Amino acid sequence: MIEFVGEGVEIRPERYAVVRVRNLPNVNCVAIVKGKDYEVVMPERELVKLEKVNEVDTGYRLLKLDINVPLDVVGYISKVSSAMANAKIPILILSLFSDLILVKEEFLDRALEVLKDLGFRVRR
Repeated sequence: MIEFVGEGVEIRPERYAVVRVRNLPNVNCVAIVKGKDYEVVMPERELVKLEKVNEVDTGYRLLKLDINVPLDVVGYISKVSSAMANAKIPILILSLFSDLILVKEEFLDRALEVLKDLGFRVRR
């Protein structure tokens, strides 16, 4: 069973955007996924550097789950995403060596409560 007691959550202070662009921008970013277009998670303040945007969604806050789990652990993200779904909080998850959750700012406080209920310590 996966327990999160004492694990941390770091809230990044800036707001983020999820952007779809044809050409890879020269911006600071959290993640880039290449498909037909580039899908980029980036700080909103960097949006002014983009020339042409196909799609943009703004107003996200980034939560970094400060937990050390092997990359082959099964069910860890499912437990977090299920708790968010049960609370009717839409999220975007980026799982790499660090697990990041993007949540719209209007859901931030509720998302933090869900994480606290799971046992996470929230660091502002």
